[in-house]
Amino acid sequence: MRPPLTPAAETLIHRFAAEHDDLQDVLESVRDAADRLSGDPGPEALAAVEETHRLLTERLLPHEYAEEHELYPALAPTLGGPEATATMSRAHTEIERLSRRVATHLQLARADGGLAPGQLDDLRSCLYGLNTVLRLHFTQEEENYFSLAP
Repeated sequence: MRPPLTPAAETLIHRFAAEHDDLQDVLESVRDAADRLSGDPGPEALAAVEETHRLLTERLLPHEYAEEHELYPALAPTLGGPEATATMSRAHTEIERLSRRVATHLQLARADGGLAPGQLDDLRSCLYGLNTVLRLHFTQEEENYFSLAP
C-alpha cells in the first residue's frame, strides 16, 4: 500500500493544478505564433514569436522548474520513489530544449533584421512541437498526479 499524500504535497498539487489553468494562454500563444509563421512570416509573426518567448521565459519555464524541484520530490514517497516521475522530468528537458531553440531563432532574427527564410521551417517545427509536448505533458500530470489530491 502506498503512503498517503502529505498535506504539503496535497497543497502543491492544488497549486500546480491552478497554475496549469493560468498557463492555458501561454499554450495558445505558442500555437498562435506557429500558425502566424505559416501565413505571413513578417514583422507581425516575429512579434508573436517574441511575445511567446517572453511568456515561456517569464511564466512557463519557472512553472516547469518549480514542478521539477518542489512537486515531484513531494510526490516521490507516495508514488514509490523518484523514478516514478522520470518520464515527466524528461518532458521538462524537452520543453526547455525547444524553448532554447526558439530563443536562438529570435537571436538570429534580431541580428539579421528579421527571420531568414531558412529559419522558418525549423522555428515553426519548434513551436508546433512545443505545443504538442506541453499539451501532452499537462494532460499526463493532471491525470497521473493532480488526481491524487481530493
